[in-house]
Amino acid sequence: MTLKPRLALLLACSVFPFACSGNGGEFAYTGRTDVEPITLSAQASGVIDELTVSEGDTVGQGQLIGRINTDRLEAQRRQQEAQAEELEVRRAAAEAQIRQAQAQLDFSRETLARTEKLLAEGGATRQRRDELSNQVTVQQESLSALRSNHRLIEAQERELRAGMDLTDIAIRDARVISPIDGVVLDRFHQPGELAAIGTPLLELADLSVMTVEIYVPLAALTTITLGQQAQLSADGLQQALDGRVSWISSESEFTPKTILTRETRSTLVYGVKIRVPNPDGVLKVGMPVSVRL
Repeated sequence: MTLKPRLALLLACSVFPFACSGNGGEFAYTGRTDVEPITLSAQASGVIDELTVSEGDTVGQGQLIGRINTDRLEAQRRQQEAQAEELEVRRAAAEAQIRQAQAQLDFSRETLARTEKLLAEGGATRQRRDELSNQVTVQQESLSALRSNHRLIEAQERELRAGMDLTDIAIRDARVISPIDGVVLDRFHQPGELAAIGTPLLELADLSVMTVEIYVPLAALTTITLGQQAQLSADGLQQALDGRVSWISSESEFTPKTILTRETRSTLVYGVKIRVPNPDGVLKVGMPVSVRL
């Protein structure tokens, strides 16, 4: 190694004395394990009937873990079912009236046609022809009104069915379902409490994959790429765990006060996240780990 590159490495290690290993350019950092939590919120308003899980419980995807009271919604659904039955009866009656009116109109049209033929042969009067013509016109208008009423009933049925669908959705939304396989991190409410739409109820997380955020100095940033392999070690672990770089910040910042780092606070650094498979659950949330890139 020439003098200038060696001097540069010494300067870098003097500025970041605990981020340089001196082993072929490897860098080691300290961070904490974390997860990406999911907050389950109420999709329906009402009294919480039950929350069947507590902090630390394991849940499966699709598992029912809570329920909001649906007594009002179920009563509304029964009322809508009764209205649907009423509309069905009205529609059947309207269809019967249409068939009867159509039959009367067909008979009147046939009678009018025969009368016009007889009128041409001198066997009927114009007055009789005009009376039948007026009767056909009235019956046509009556049939048209009956058909309009039938269409109105059908529209009311469609509107009611849409309302029933919304009620069913509201009843379904009152069920709290776990969207993932994971662990309950926090429970914010208890059964018997009132929840509004959007009220946070539970916080879940998938602990099978952890993330560790470290802060990298500019001098080492060019050596890190997305997908790059990383090794993590921690007190109590039998062997190092493998992870990969999943995110690199595009903006620099001053070292946050709360992170576990040994660089000076005036140094600009870039956040880097490491995804670490944790199928056996050996890593816990908030565990301090050493990361070697």
